[in-house]
Amino acid sequence: MIKKIILTLLLLFSVLNANDSLTLKLYEKVLTSIFHSQSIKVFVDSDTREILQQSNRFEIVDTCDKSVVVLVGKFSKLSEICKDKPLFSTDYRSFKHTPNSFGAYYWRKGRPQLTFKRRTLEKYHLSLPLALEKYVYE
Repeated sequence: MIKKIILTLLLLFSVLNANDSLTLKLYEKVLTSIFHSQSIKVFVDSDTREILQQSNRFEIVDTCDKSVVVLVGKFSKLSEICKDKPLFSTDYRSFKHTPNSFGAYYWRKGRPQLTFKRRTLEKYHLSLPLALEKYVYE
């Protein structure tokens, strides 16, 4: 019985860890291709911070005014300074209801979802590589 519990916990931990690794790779690929930089200054919430700290491509800053992009998750309250920064969401609701959110990576029904808003991309003069154009909606 104890062996089954330990095995289950190890399996769960490895799946969650693999999920974070996939998420980090996606952030690195997407954000470096959009902002055309190998090192990006990012203001993040606490959930995303743990994932991004594992990468040398992101410099996590303490305030929005020093950042190039903001990454936020569920129910994050943004300061007034952040309201003018391009935002990449980790939650569908924050993506839909935040005007400066240009893209989002979130999970729905157990599947990862990637999407972008054309108007917001244009507002911030951001261009996507051709491989990501299929994830843009009007």
